[in-house]
Amino acid sequence: MRFEVAKGDITKFQAEAIVNAANKYLEHGGGVAYAIAKAAAGNVREYIRISKEAMKEQLGKSSIEHGEVVVTPALNMERFGIKYVIHTVGPYCGGVWDDDKKEKLRKAILGALRKADELGIKTVAFPAISAGIYGCPFEEVVRTFKETVEEFSRGARSVERVYLVLYSKKDYERALRLL
Repeated sequence: MRFEVAKGDITKFQAEAIVNAANKYLEHGGGVAYAIAKAAAGNVREYIRISKEAMKEQLGKSSIEHGEVVVTPALNMERFGIKYVIHTVGPYCGGVWDDDKKEKLRKAILGALRKADELGIKTVAFPAISAGIYGCPFEEVVRTFKETVEEFSRGARSVERVYLVLYSKKDYERALRLL
């Protein structure tokens, strides 16, 4: 299994599945979640409806916890080869990082990787979960991501490539320096 850092727009990234850094209610109100909902359905409210329906169907409840995931169709993003959106919830940090937040982020990443493997997906692209509007330190997010992917790779069945897709050139270059 290969892990790569890439610069680009995750809503157009050529991977079979992309991961959404969602909130626990799948409201998709800002950041990468909003961008994915807009790209998928054109109408963010419609994608929120689809996501909430999928959450009730897949989990039997109206919220998800760290490590749980919900899968929705890629809809309009299918033209880029994206088949699924895997929604996961990372920790809210507000600039504070500790072992509890690291464990929650690890669970969020592992949950999405396990679901991708279960779906038979070979390529999956992640944003820097919790490093944006959730305020987790970028460097810690990238390190945790790399460690978690390495841990997962030992038992992966179908996943062959995992991408950390960063939108800005600055973040892309920072991640390359860290890794």
